[in-house]
Amino acid sequence: MQPLLEVDALSKRFRRAPDLATRLAGRITGGVREEVVHAVDAVSFRIARGEVLGLVGESGCGKSTLGRMIAGLLAPSAGRIVYDGVDLTAARAGAAARAALRIQMIFQDPFASLNPRMRVADIVGEAALVHGMVGAQDYAAFVDDILRRVGLDPSCKRRFPHQFSGGQRQRIGVARALAVRPEFLICDEAVSALDVSIRAQVLNLFVELKETLGLTYLFISHDLGVIEHMSDRIAVMYLGRIVELASAREFFLMPNHPYSRALLEEVPRLDARRAQYHPIRGEIPSPIDPPPGCHFHPRCPHAFERCRIEAPALRVIAPGRWSACHRNDA
Repeated sequence: MQPLLEVDALSKRFRRAPDLATRLAGRITGGVREEVVHAVDAVSFRIARGEVLGLVGESGCGKSTLGRMIAGLLAPSAGRIVYDGVDLTAARAGAAARAALRIQMIFQDPFASLNPRMRVADIVGEAALVHGMVGAQDYAAFVDDILRRVGLDPSCKRRFPHQFSGGQRQRIGVARALAVRPEFLICDEAVSALDVSIRAQVLNLFVELKETLGLTYLFISHDLGVIEHMSDRIAVMYLGRIVELASAREFFLMPNHPYSRALLEEVPRLDARRAQYHPIRGEIPSPIDPPPGCHFHPRCPHAFERCRIEAPALRVIAPGRWSACHRNDA
């Protein structure tokens, strides 16, 4: 089956030219090196229509950067993004724009992502009006329908974002995304800023919308409980690279990569009595100067010489399972 979204060797580098102080210091030390942040490093995966792929990893591993490239908010440094057969990184402007409109993003902060000077009706309906999806005469009824779909009262549509609670603001963000009739939603830590009770309501909303509208999700989160509840498959990211890809059931029953196992061992469980929790040893290496070989080897208890020299490829280890670890070759 042809995937709805295909990401092929996608990379992103952020380059920062040296500032005045660095240049002056370089005259003394004899050289100035341009800083390059390796945010995403040759990431590849596929998502089928109607699937939910959960993307997990520690803060700073490149999850949000990857999501923003797929949404078209950042230009990739290398690689391809193919959506429903259209190469978004090479297509002509018109074809790419039509395909990209079917991909929408819901952001982490439900307040910072909304224009505080616009009323909710304009936040939700403006894009649909501009793209000709609704006429001026049907605009009000269209906005009312979208707000009801996400559980908001249409009588509040003349209010500003600051007049709503956090959960309501996140629903406004969902309504804005749904207004252009997308097929694919990128949820970037979409519930992490919400209280636990409100978080459950928004997650249930995502499940309901998936069933009623046939949506496909890339669900980005560092919360493994949320990922387990939402995802069909799970991709684990570490320092810009995908290190494991598996079905949700197999991942939680038997993770393969040492980093995946370390993440799961730190999840609190009710059946664990007097358990001693130990954080993953060491700090995440800097993406400006990532370690050679396997990026995880400085923190891995199973690392050996090959890990320090050669970067493991993400390859099939079982039907439907991929992992990037040299221990699978033994």
